[in-house]
Amino acid sequence: MNGRINIFNMISLPKPLLFGGFAAVGCLLGAIVGEALLNVTQAPALPPVSHDVILLIDCSGSMEGKKLQEVKLAAIEFIKRRQNNFNKLGVISFGNVATEIADFNTDLISMEEKINNLKSGGGTPMAHALQLAISKFSSISEQHSILIFTDGKPNEEEASKVAAELVRKANINIVAVATDDADILLLNKITVDPLLVFSTSLGNFDSAFKLAEKAIYERNIISSSPVAVTETSLIYTSLRIGSWTILLALGIALALIISQNLYLRRRYLTVSEGLIAVVSCIIIGLIAGGLGQLLYGLVPENPNLDIFSRIIAWSILGVLLGRGVAFFIPNLKAIPVMISGGIGGAIAASGFLSAAYIFADIPARLLGAIILGFAIGVMVGITEYVKKAWLTVHWGPKDSSIINLGDEPILVGSSNKAHIYLPKSQGFPDEMGTITFVGGEISFYNNATGKKQVLRDGNKWDIGTVTIEVRALEEN
Repeated sequence: MNGRINIFNMISLPKPLLFGGFAAVGCLLGAIVGEALLNVTQAPALPPVSHDVILLIDCSGSMEGKKLQEVKLAAIEFIKRRQNNFNKLGVISFGNVATEIADFNTDLISMEEKINNLKSGGGTPMAHALQLAISKFSSISEQHSILIFTDGKPNEEEASKVAAELVRKANINIVAVATDDADILLLNKITVDPLLVFSTSLGNFDSAFKLAEKAIYERNIISSSPVAVTETSLIYTSLRIGSWTILLALGIALALIISQNLYLRRRYLTVSEGLIAVVSCIIIGLIAGGLGQLLYGLVPENPNLDIFSRIIAWSILGVLLGRGVAFFIPNLKAIPVMISGGIGGAIAASGFLSAAYIFADIPARLLGAIILGFAIGVMVGITEYVKKAWLTVHWGPKDSSIINLGDEPILVGSSNKAHIYLPKSQGFPDEMGTITFVGGEISFYNNATGKKQVLRDGNKWDIGTVTIEVRALEEN
């Protein structure tokens, strides 16, 4: 077939999985190039923002034994990772009473010693611990956070909620790590965000502290630079992230076009297809990536809106990509594939955000790109299963492709535009004829004779080494 490599002889997967696999690889390659772009266009680093954090460690009677020993180790490791000139740390214990055991000026060795000396006993005076923490923060620092560790219910639930409200009014963030027997619902109210409550169990305290640490210090998933949101920086960042999204979109689009061409045994990619993909993806990427970053930039302090903005942006990316791919797959209905693409984008955004809480920025973005490509590819492939009439093209004994029938004529011939490719070397014309499904009637128009032949379900005919089989769910 003029040098074409028929790799589908070696692959026996449903078309949605084939599309998903190609799109995942294409999106990953786009993301790798995108990472280089992000690195080159990174704005000069601003001086680090000072961030004060106070650890509130539950030392109630229920913490006696292994739980107290493990939280001591987790807290010390947290402090070792974060104690520097720009991250000031303090520690308050709460058991019999709320007590400050280390202030922001305590050195690491002394702080480690004081934490190791913690004893369990008494109740859970969380409200008093929050009130004490508020009084310890300095107005000099730019950011303030409280990290609570607890294994139970506070002595006074209402007082704890009131104290948490005072904390928030003082522009102090609250993040919580809680064992399985803690009051998670109450902690959701205290932090005002379930994503800032990290449930854990014995043996996993340090992992939970690392997740909480990421939530405190790395709230911006795409760009970790602490850049103030100004009109200029917002436009620049939107264009930067829009360009990153263009590369993802281009990777997916080219992968889907190539996989579709391989599926139909055509050339991998023509110049016109490549140009259309590039221009389309520039528009798609700027719209989806720019919109997502604009939404995020307008509400940078609201994590719920951050998640919402990213899901919206990636859903839009899926919708637009679905519409673009419909131009290259014959008789693929625009509305269903746009809906499917949007669903794929939303699924991918959810997977990406989950990955972002577990992995570092770059691995999370690369994993997110794989999920995005695979989800959109699969959903586009699934959409093709919704059909009334189609052709099964048998290239060989165990090698076939399915082509949907509809208003768009299916071209049979040896040209680069042919949907059913016949080798020019075997004397087949560029455009032998077209097959359509209009008004419930399937027909083949022969260009050579100028005659139309009506086809019915089950009809087969051989053209060279290719066998075309007509299938229809209903006929008029």
